[in-house]
Amino acid sequence: MMLPDIPRLYTALAEWLACMLYVLALRPRFGKVATALLSGGWLLAMGAFLQFTGRVPLVWWIPCMAAAVGGMYLMLLSVCEISALEAGYCCAPAFILAEFAASLEWQLHCYLWPERSGFHPVSLLLMAVVYAGVYAFTFWFDFRRGGQGRQAAVVAGGRSLGSAVVMAVTAFAVSNLSFAQAGSNTMSVFYIRTLVDFAGVLILSIQQEQLREARLHEELSAMDNVLRRQYEQYRQSKENIHLLNRRYHDLKVQIAAIRAERDPGKQAAALDEMESGIRMYEAQNKTGNPVLDTLLTAKSLYCQQHDINLTCVADGHLLDFMTTADICTIVGTALDNATESVETIADTEKRLIRTAVYAQNGFV
Repeated sequence: MMLPDIPRLYTALAEWLACMLYVLALRPRFGKVATALLSGGWLLAMGAFLQFTGRVPLVWWIPCMAAAVGGMYLMLLSVCEISALEAGYCCAPAFILAEFAASLEWQLHCYLWPERSGFHPVSLLLMAVVYAGVYAFTFWFDFRRGGQGRQAAVVAGGRSLGSAVVMAVTAFAVSNLSFAQAGSNTMSVFYIRTLVDFAGVLILSIQQEQLREARLHEELSAMDNVLRRQYEQYRQSKENIHLLNRRYHDLKVQIAAIRAERDPGKQAAALDEMESGIRMYEAQNKTGNPVLDTLLTAKSLYCQQHDINLTCVADGHLLDFMTTADICTIVGTALDNATESVETIADTEKRLIRTAVYAQNGFV
């Protein structure tokens, strides 16, 4: 028995609702009122286009479906604050989800009322119940449950976009292949289409879950690096405090010796020597860039504790164009490598590090 095909307006509504899931999950490009008006406009445009192309020759069916997918893509791109690549990645699973929802609803409709039009009040109620169930479950399971993870999963590369498009096109082609082969709409054809569309939804959901997990692994790795760096800074601070306590004790001994000295000339010479040493230490860490000064100060204290002679001639203003993170990465890594290298030298007299920051031929 020949069964009627899915009404075009049903398909348009399914595609619009699939896009609205992303509109609700992602950051909108405009305010609430503008987003609502723009989304409503896209609903009217999708419905009008699919209704207008409902009786085109079969040869125009694929171009019309491609244009419908293009409408979904433009809706996501215009309503959500995402890039063109991200909109394409969202469009693929949204299209297959819409195909599954429309196919499932119409399969139930044909099973219950095989000869009834799709715009009967009871059939409209069935459509509302099925669409509400499918999209509400998808929003809870794949969007709301993931929280901000869904937005993170959207940030995919070109390879992820390509695989998503290939899987969506394959699922759509296989699900509709039975219509071209059978030449008629039978319940078995609807079963195949619904099953294949459901498989496509599952495959794309699994891919998105994998992207989310990969993103979480990257965030955990970055957090682990930060925590490790903080622990290293804690150890360095502990060693610096120990070194400062030693210096403080040495200064107390020197001050006591100066006070015990009765010769004013020797007292003045000892004070001058102490002041000269302090000025020399200050001069080594006044480069004009506070970030570089901090790095050099911490490394100088470390070098003093490990019998390393660190000298520095640096114009810190040359690094003002760099961010704090870049300076810490480049300069900090170089100093760490240098100290680790010279610590392997047994002779402490040969533990020498020279640090220089200067401009030459337009380069730093």
